Amino acid sequence: MVRVVAQVILAVALTGSLSLGQQTKLQAIECPFPEGQDVASEAKCAEYTACEWTDGRCHMVSNDVGGYVVDGEAQDTGRGFKVNLKKADASKTMFGADVADLVFEVIQHENYHVQIKIYDPVNARYEVPLPLNLPAEAEADPLYSVSVSGNGEPFHFSVNRNTNGNTLFRSEGPLTFEDQFIQLHTGLMSSYLYGFGENTHTSFRQVFEPRTTFPIFARDQPVGTEPMNEYGHHPYYMVMEDDFGNSHSVLLHNSNAMEYSTFLLDDGTPTLTLRTIGGIIDLHFFLGPDPEDLNLQYTNMAGTPAMPTYWSLGFHLSRWGYNSTDGVRAARERMKVMGIPQDVQTCDIDYMDRQRDFTYDPVSWGDMPDLINELHNDNIKVTLILDPALVIDFDNYAPAARGKDSDVFIKWSDPSFVPSDQEAGTDDYMVGYVWPDTKTIFPDFLKPETATWWTNELKLFHDALQYDAIWIDMNEPANFGTNLDKPWNWPEERTPGVKCPENKWDSPPYPTMMIRVGDNQSKKISDHTICMSGNQTDGTKTYLHYDVHSLYGLTETIATFNGLTEVFPKKRPVVLSRSTFPGSGKYAVHWLGDNAADWTQMHMSIIGMFDFNMFGLPMVGADVCGFFNEPDLEMCARWMQLGAFYPFSRNYNTMGTADQDPGVWPEVGEISREVLTLRYKYLPFLYTSSHHAHNARELVIRPLLNEFPADLLARDVDDQFLWGSGLMVAPVITQGATSRDVYFPQGLWYDLVYAKLVATGPTTQTVSAPLEIIPVFVRGGSILPYQVPALNTVESPQESSGCTVAPDELMIAQGQIFWDDGERCCSTAMSQSYMSRLAYYQDELTMSVKHGQDVGIGINLETIDILGFPKDAQSISVNGAEIPSSGWRYDRDARLLSIYISVPLADDLNVKIYYDNDGL
Repeated sequence: MVRVVAQVILAVALTGSLSLGQQTKLQAIECPFPEGQDVASEAKCAEYTACEWTDGRCHMVSNDVGGYVVDGEAQDTGRGFKVNLKKADASKTMFGADVADLVFEVIQHENYHVQIKIYDPVNARYEVPLPLNLPAEAEADPLYSVSVSGNGEPFHFSVNRNTNGNTLFRSEGPLTFEDQFIQLHTGLMSSYLYGFGENTHTSFRQVFEPRTTFPIFARDQPVGTEPMNEYGHHPYYMVMEDDFGNSHSVLLHNSNAMEYSTFLLDDGTPTLTLRTIGGIIDLHFFLGPDPEDLNLQYTNMAGTPAMPTYWSLGFHLSRWGYNSTDGVRAARERMKVMGIPQDVQTCDIDYMDRQRDFTYDPVSWGDMPDLINELHNDNIKVTLILDPALVIDFDNYAPAARGKDSDVFIKWSDPSFVPSDQEAGTDDYMVGYVWPDTKTIFPDFLKPETATWWTNELKLFHDALQYDAIWIDMNEPANFGTNLDKPWNWPEERTPGVKCPENKWDSPPYPTMMIRVGDNQSKKISDHTICMSGNQTDGTKTYLHYDVHSLYGLTETIATFNGLTEVFPKKRPVVLSRSTFPGSGKYAVHWLGDNAADWTQMHMSIIGMFDFNMFGLPMVGADVCGFFNEPDLEMCARWMQLGAFYPFSRNYNTMGTADQDPGVWPEVGEISREVLTLRYKYLPFLYTSSHHAHNARELVIRPLLNEFPADLLARDVDDQFLWGSGLMVAPVITQGATSRDVYFPQGLWYDLVYAKLVATGPTTQTVSAPLEIIPVFVRGGSILPYQVPALNTVESPQESSGCTVAPDELMIAQGQIFWDDGERCCSTAMSQSYMSRLAYYQDELTMSVKHGQDVGIGINLETIDILGFPKDAQSISVNGAEIPSSGWRYDRDARLLSIYISVPLADDLNVKIYYDNDGL
């Protein structure tokens, strides 16, 4: 501890005022206008005393005038240090209400993890109330050092990597800390910046030129291609610092509406601005140094991903617009006729009675219990949707009446905000309108009583309909027509929807760019959601919705997850959530929202998978074939190919469009059958990768840069991706294309389907990809477990298993097999799960069982496929016994050696191959 403080004091001695040249380069740090930068002018700039007009630009004044100064010496806290800050000039402000005195605090955690907080020491401000997993004591020998200005100097700070001196964070320009506007700038080591969400990214790597700004705030906003905020809230990013691949990541742990800007300083330095309109600055730095290390470090703190059930890795089918049980039966029949694998059937809100949660339509869906029995008899699981908003019909709708009895709904924060014409019996609840034909109220999922009530409703609902999983949608939370004369779907004769009162919460001085992007009709931050002046409580503290809005989806997810543990004792809950926050991966599956049948959005879905694997939600995917609009045959075929490699694989579309399940087109059905069969074959590999993610050891979906961090070309590849470290998918996402360029990083790469060596990287090759083909490759050095696929995962585990061995240049490969019963809660414990390690070294394969021999009983390893084998074997021994020549087959053209055995997974294995290596 003392050593770090000493480093700080040393840095203080070296810190001085900025030179004129340094101040000039900071003129790129713009003053943000609430109306957007299009209004910039010298007169507009003059409205803000913290701004200055120079050479046609309105920029922040210099740090020594507009920021803070260090007020006193650094104080050792025993786990880091604190420094007091004082506003340099109270007259320099953006929107007023500047906090005059601040504390800059450094808190040490693991040696790779340091937290920096900037907060008001006198008046407690909002902080995210959900816990993080932090160590009780700091680890010794940190990999970082934190430097801060000396007493009386203009405040700035930096975070450095001790091993090489790389600067991970260097504050630039002035810190702004007002009641509802906080702004911090940092120069970056490089322009290799990734992450931030949930918003629309057309490239994985962030853009610095031209300047780009993205909002972050949970919102019911369909996917588009312009910068706008969508369903989740993840202010988390990664920077690759140098050519060697050293990387770090940063979380701004703040749930208020925010935005970030990427731009270049005048000297070309890549720079990042972080802005939020509430709370405090709470930064968590992770030092990697590899991108994969960052995943472990971040999820250790935020929450390790839930272990998926095996069946949830199968193919899901859904649509909004089946309109009846017969619509579901017709789609299911098309799948069966075409022999297309399927594990899950999902039903949207059209199954409900008047779109009311926990009900089903007694007419069009009156035989829904029978339908669910039919699907279960077909080994198909059933997912049902629930929205958070409940109707106010307390006399005729029991779930709402029970909720009112338990007082579970969000209220106005001030009695004066309750509309004078609020419906009788709704008390001081905030009343809105969503899908039902009656106005709605919104559960406060922060409140313990709400969780108890929600669990009871889930139990009662399961008594009526034997669902297997719950899909929670509209949980930003969404509300229609906020601040407008009436919602778009509200009958003419009804009263208007909710209008938010004029106050600093619903009309903040800087509402962020979210009011100017997407479908924001009212130009308010409450557009399409409830008012920011609502109150929520965790039973101990009361919070404004202004602060906890973006936590809504996570708190509902936790309540649903915990409720399902009581509905399904000893089984892993499956909860599909639209809105997410750091930590959601511990409970949720996520899909990427209401996309469109669009080639660009197909590409964006790959970027979305990268983002959410970074965010700790590996079980992710997009609506296959698009939610809005109608795909043609080619698009749906290509999307089914791509979607077969989403961890969460679901075809889904909206009301008023044609059916697009793969059985609609014979050609798409055939292509889907082939590619989903390939997915189902390698589900054991995906399941093993999911187990590793659950244990915070690796990502399930990886960009190439994660495996090849020093490969500069790999850093810009965002139309290919990896399953784990061993399988690379290069989908066709261009209309009319029958081939595509594929970048192969360092190593050997084999075609998965044809088993041939196709590339020795690094190299870019054009590969053939007619409509029926998606290029998929195995990385040399990998062993992929598989099983003989069936039409669903209930049947598949009963079949024999095998493994694909892809040796590297040294004829070495390795892999693992994880297995359990597929759904039992906590079965990842060694006593209830199976794990073996596979190793191939120069003509010898070994399988060593690490634990769970009993779990592996009844499953045999039947086939071993060795790719790139130089010539036919002369003899092969299995556990010391020579097998007959009929026990293997060699394909000379493909150089594929297939060995046929029957060894229980519960047993260790040794396979030795003998051949004449003369002339090799």
